[in-house]
Amino acid sequence: MKKLLLLAFTSLLLVSCDPWTDCIIDNRPQLNQRVFTTGFTNSYYEDSLNAEINNDPRDNNYYYYFSVRGLPRGMDYESYGRELIIFGTPQQAGRYNLEVFLTVEPVILEFNDGDGAFEDGDSLCEDSTSRVYSLTIQ
Repeated sequence: MKKLLLLAFTSLLLVSCDPWTDCIIDNRPQLNQRVFTTGFTNSYYEDSLNAEINNDPRDNNYYYYFSVRGLPRGMDYESYGRELIIFGTPQQAGRYNLEVFLTVEPVILEFNDGDGAFEDGDSLCEDSTSRVYSLTIQ
């Protein structure tokens, strides 16, 4: 009985596409650890960070959508592919906690007739992440 149950479970894992099987290989968006350079009030500032897909050599085969919370007044952000650029002229000194949110989407989604109800057309374990960075303005 145990062998039959194990065989059934293994077969289910191999033929189904769902969030559980997607996470066998832990491929998800990743924001790397980064120390931003110190900025100065009333002086132009620019720095950047890159995102990637963990355990996937095809990082450039995704659309990257960033949003940032906690920027000092006078600063903004833009993204170009996997790169997030923080720039501007900060108006007030302080230590700021920047919360960066990232969501990714494959350039080409793949669906087939065997996709389960929870399948989203990619093989990512997760499609979003966030991280808090520190920015010092003197």
